[in-house]
Amino acid sequence: MATADGHGTDSTVPARGGPGERPLAPSRKFNSGHWVGFSTRERPVRTAFLSDIHSNWPALEAVLEDLGGLPEVEQVICLGDVVGYGADPVRCLDHVRGSGWPTLVGNHDRACTDAAVLGWFNADAASAIRWTIEQLDGERLGWLRDLPERSERGGALLVHGSPRDPIYEYILDPYTALENLQLVGERLCFHGHTHVPGVFHVEQEDLAHDYDLGAIELRAPALVNPGSVGQPRDGDPDASYGLWDPEHGTFEFRRIPYDRDRAKRAIIEAGLPGRLAARLDFGR
Repeated sequence: MATADGHGTDSTVPARGGPGERPLAPSRKFNSGHWVGFSTRERPVRTAFLSDIHSNWPALEAVLEDLGGLPEVEQVICLGDVVGYGADPVRCLDHVRGSGWPTLVGNHDRACTDAAVLGWFNADAASAIRWTIEQLDGERLGWLRDLPERSERGGALLVHGSPRDPIYEYILDPYTALENLQLVGERLCFHGHTHVPGVFHVEQEDLAHDYDLGAIELRAPALVNPGSVGQPRDGDPDASYGLWDPEHGTFEFRRIPYDRDRAKRAIIEAGLPGRLAARLDFGR
């Protein structure tokens, strides 16, 4: 399956079945809870889901500023790929780690600590990973190495890729979505990896894919993707993330504009492939 950029699944293992600095808003403490990579069944709380930050600090900074104005959010979870592609891996990793956010491992995170994974990456993605490894010290690489592949929160399954393959599989087409929906039972599954926001679910015995800005009704079983903070691929270049409200049964998709020129300039100045900068303007 081709992704939006026409490079197969862009960076990694083929999918089964197819594919000027702004001050931050005042910081708030979010409940990071207990995180061991397996089931944690505490009461579900209003949660912000971020995924695929990809070393894009200006994008993450803008999302953090937006989150700073949402006092009702009790928890932030990162669905993986903190690093890769972008030019600020240290800053992004340090913020995610220092905030205590429950975080899953993504394929780019794994590639930083498992050289065999690089064989599945395209040239630009692999170049960015090699550069990223050079920027990270042993402690930061160790943090990436120890990230879990899957977990649960509030009865929902959390993965980067898919329930069937938590790191590498892309859920982009109806067939892959349906096969994975059959694995989650009557649960929600939050995932990332494709950089495309939306919800796959069954409606009147038909598979549907929903996406709209604002809050949409969320009924299990469903596969929920908040989109990418650092490198959206749905044609909208604004940073994407989402808010789960389990009490009201909704998921709110949010898009946040950010200083793309600053992010692009950082990529070019770091000597990373120019295509990684250019694509930020197109959301592809």
